[in-house]
Amino acid sequence: SYTGLFKHFFDLLDPTALRGKPVLLTATGGGERHALVVEHQLRPLFGFFEAFALPTAVYATDKDFTDGVLRSELILKRAAQAVDEIAVLLATKSGLRIAAE
Repeated sequence: SYTGLFKHFFDLLDPTALRGKPVLLTATGGGERHALVVEHQLRPLFGFFEAFALPTAVYATDKDFTDGVLRSELILKRAAQAVDEIAVLLATKSGLRIAAE
């Protein structure tokens, strides 16, 4: 689960502060077995706030970084997919069209 300090921060927010806002769920942890924290802890938290949690979440471990830089190709692809989702969402909200690759 997330830390008490993290939870305390959200306890201080107005419950309507994130309504409809896009949120990219990301987390790091000590091992791959902790990856479900995103789905089982963060997604419900932002659901409570009625935020728009993007479908793709990103989770990385220490092994995915070298000298503090994300190096995992798999995680980088997942992050790029999430950024693409944000772009489509923002373009849709603003009425812009995004060219297909």
